[in-house]
Amino acid sequence: MDNWYLIQLKRNSCRIAERNLNQQGFKTFLPLQDLTGRRGSEFFRTTKPLFPGYMFVLTKSDDPPWQKINNTLGVLRLICQDG
Repeated sequence: MDNWYLIQLKRNSCRIAERNLNQQGFKTFLPLQDLTGRRGSEFFRTTKPLFPGYMFVLTKSDDPPWQKINNTLGVLRLICQDG
């Protein structure tokens, strides 16, 4: 059974965590949003995470490898309900 879990990332390390989790065989999902900003009289477009500091990770079992995810470079911790 496939389950999605939320992980909290270390500051400015979403690409590092995504690359390392993918290399370990996990599928990741980082929702992005396109933003338009203005600097002086110039407009610019940028893409930023919808939930800064967080990413979703897919595991293929009911008993995911918590230690493996938590010890991945760029990951601060796995967010769990009830502890």
